[in-house]
Amino acid sequence: MLHRVFLLLVLLGLCFGTAGAATIEDPAKTEGEVVLYSSLNNEQIVTLVDAFKKKYPSIKPSFYRGTSERVLQRVVTEAKAGRFAADVVTSAGFQVQLLKESALTQRFVPPEASAFNEGFKDPEGHWVSVHSLLNSMAYNTQLVKPNEAPKKYEDLLAPRWKGRLGVNLQDPEWYVSLQRRWGKEKARNFLKALAAQQPGVRDGHNITAQLLAAGEFHAVSNTYAHIAARIKSQGGPVQYVFDEPVITYVHPITLMKAAPHPNAGKLLISFILSIEGQRMLRDQGRIPSHRDVDPLVFPLRNVKLFASDPKFAKEHSSATEEMRAIFGVR
Repeated sequence: MLHRVFLLLVLLGLCFGTAGAATIEDPAKTEGEVVLYSSLNNEQIVTLVDAFKKKYPSIKPSFYRGTSERVLQRVVTEAKAGRFAADVVTSAGFQVQLLKESALTQRFVPPEASAFNEGFKDPEGHWVSVHSLLNSMAYNTQLVKPNEAPKKYEDLLAPRWKGRLGVNLQDPEWYVSLQRRWGKEKARNFLKALAAQQPGVRDGHNITAQLLAAGEFHAVSNTYAHIAARIKSQGGPVQYVFDEPVITYVHPITLMKAAPHPNAGKLLISFILSIEGQRMLRDQGRIPSHRDVDPLVFPLRNVKLFASDPKFAKEHSSATEEMRAIFGVR
């Protein structure tokens, strides 16, 4: 008797689970299309939408690809004109936060969100991070021995690094995150001490890492770990260094409030956040935010991450000005 009751409960659970999935899938098929605006690179978007179309052949996906700034500008411009074309947007955390604060996004918490840690999803349910960008130090392995390499940011303040460092000034999110980790006074004092080391300053994570590999810098304070890992995999003399908890930028996905195809949009979001979608991004060199999908470029199972909170994006402008003032750059 108990066995029959248990079997009945299992069958009911399966039925309800199937019905839950069909709740979105059936009306999504009726809508017949979905529109994605994204700042992912073109190849990554095409891979995702082609796989989505193969899985849901009755839904036609289309997309607009631009930088995070262009995606934001296009959505806002269209909204002001009363035109709402996008169903789903993926962009940098700063831009998605601005869309949320402009009341252009809506709450949607897909089942897949349970596999994403706190900090990598909006507490109010408006977004989930598609992939992560880990900010790290790095050093040139031909110029610096492993036992001499910095292990913490503060190590860069040692006298022997004077005139040998590179700093990326186009990175206010790093400074704002340091302020959250340490407090504003300690973060400001650190930057002042770093400036006193007379570093070479550049604008951009890529150029900073490339110059490190070329030997212009012995070490850099802030670049993306995956860029350093890629250069290393190509034979470049570069090694990334994690100062834990590692400052990590999020790249969220969100459902637009006036989405013309909301159910298809929800289905696309669930697909991109699924293990299947996250593995596709992983295979193209991205760092999945899904806790069960390990990146290819480096292991993260035992690395503590410090997610940058998009709600502090409004501080980026003042942080940029302060950073450039501290380093004497206009």
